[in-house]
Amino acid sequence: MRLSRTLTILIFFMITVLVSLGSAQIVDDFNRSTLGPNWTYDPEYQIVSNTLDNTSTATSNGWNYVAVYNAVTDPFDVSFKWAPSGDTEGVNSGGFAMLLNAASVSANGYFIMRRYGSIDLNPIVNGNVDRTITIDTVTPSRPNPAPGNTIRVVFRTDASAYYFDFYINGALDGTVRDNRTSRPAIPTPHYSGVCLYANRNNNIDDYTVRAQSITVTSPNGGEVWLVNSNHSITWTSLDFSGNIAIDLSTDGGSSWSSIVASTANTGSYSWNLPGTTSTTCRVRVKDATDGNPADVSDANFEIAPETEDIRVIAPNGGENWVINTQQEIRWYGTTIIPYVRISYSIDNGATWIQIIASTPNDGSFMWTVPAPLTDQALIRIADAIDSLPTDDSDATFSISALVTLRIPNSSGQPGSTNNIVNLWMDNMTNVRGVSLKITDSPNHLTAANVIPTGRASGFTVVKSENGTSVTIFMVHMSGGVISQGSGPIAQISYDAAGGATIGTYSTLDMSSVTISDANSNLVVPELVSGQFHYVKIGDLDADNDVDIDDINRAVDIAMKRGAPATTYELLCGDLDHDGDLDMFDLLAIFDLVY
Repeated sequence: MRLSRTLTILIFFMITVLVSLGSAQIVDDFNRSTLGPNWTYDPEYQIVSNTLDNTSTATSNGWNYVAVYNAVTDPFDVSFKWAPSGDTEGVNSGGFAMLLNAASVSANGYFIMRRYGSIDLNPIVNGNVDRTITIDTVTPSRPNPAPGNTIRVVFRTDASAYYFDFYINGALDGTVRDNRTSRPAIPTPHYSGVCLYANRNNNIDDYTVRAQSITVTSPNGGEVWLVNSNHSITWTSLDFSGNIAIDLSTDGGSSWSSIVASTANTGSYSWNLPGTTSTTCRVRVKDATDGNPADVSDANFEIAPETEDIRVIAPNGGENWVINTQQEIRWYGTTIIPYVRISYSIDNGATWIQIIASTPNDGSFMWTVPAPLTDQALIRIADAIDSLPTDDSDATFSISALVTLRIPNSSGQPGSTNNIVNLWMDNMTNVRGVSLKITDSPNHLTAANVIPTGRASGFTVVKSENGTSVTIFMVHMSGGVISQGSGPIAQISYDAAGGATIGTYSTLDMSSVTISDANSNLVVPELVSGQFHYVKIGDLDADNDVDIDDINRAVDIAMKRGAPATTYELLCGDLDHDGDLDMFDLLAIFDLVY
């Protein structure tokens, strides 16, 4: 029950956060000691008992001071709650500062307040509310607000006027307006705030701001669009549904020309591009009425001439594509090229392998990524007819596997038994089952036993040795998996034939490999074969004798004195097969000598 309540509270909190984000809503509850950097204010404004108060530390108790919320630009919807500790005179002695032309205590804008029997609209001049000038006043429809009530102003506009809708506890109380005579244009950016008459019980709480926004999504930088072609300009909008205007700049935003003066805010506009070329183009989408809200392409795009041109878009460097998966190769190609040829390289362009000889120049091709694995892959797109023009990925990308099986190099002495060889798995997906065959060549090894280990320790292993190879099956009888990670999954105990020659090695090659993931889907792995070296165990200096010189060298390596262990020294001295030569190995070599 406690867990259920916790989850319910968590889900409610997440929904509240998502709703707030979706509506671009910011709430300040003043639950701190100072206003902080999100507010621009005179010292008269202070936080008192987790509410905002004009304490009037100055001599004036009038309408001379505003507090500006500077963290949100271009708000259209502002509200706050009168503190329950207020009184009737207090809640009739304050209101909203809107359309402020700066985040400054000396800004100009509008003041909207509910003063007993009227809703008044006054100018704010240099940070002072001028109550001697009434731009508009209306008789409210609701009872007077009271302590604890929430008041709200929503700004809207059309070609003839600014409108300020005043609400009490969510109900419309009246609308005041300005016919845009004193301020014909909305400031960009503009801010909101409050003005509270000093030394009255008019503290406020839960200051809430919502801002409209438009975000250009295409073209947003880097696109190459041809002259006289057709493309969709796309955008998203938040809390704004009016018509939009779209402009074009061909000089990086220094100057603008109109694409369309007014069109519906649908999120997409079909645009026939002009015949003028430029590499520094940007698009602006804005409110068709007053230009606010607005947004501009984040970076330049190009209007290119209608010539033969091909450019790889993806993969263009740094990607990691997994073998046997479907990936989209994308490119830009001018329309006068009807078909393209696609090739790839796994060696940074030294050689090329054809993917398809001819495919329509539509900018997209789905490719099943092949082996082998590499971090030096490139894609090449070329005109299918004469290979001109052509373009390669700007930088290499990787072709990787979800699962890599490898056999680290190991060693043993001819005629010895219980030589451990690890089967190592690196997997980026959970693995349910593994089967494979390991062949040694020349045939000097016999797999005596196979034991699951590490992340596969609960698996059942079946092995079959035929004298030249060992076949291994691994599965969890209760449906368990080898979880994502890296490390050994099985230890193979090999006996080494006495006829093997010291200084030679056998290769350990994997074949007939089948791997299934947690959903029983087959996974194509990368296979890395290993070598089993025939050495004299403990003979670090390769003089065919295990003696005090080998002990002394083992001491230096274990104590990390002098040069680190060579590969050959590890093959001869790592007797516990843990990948290093340490005190355990030193003691084992000591036992061989004495």
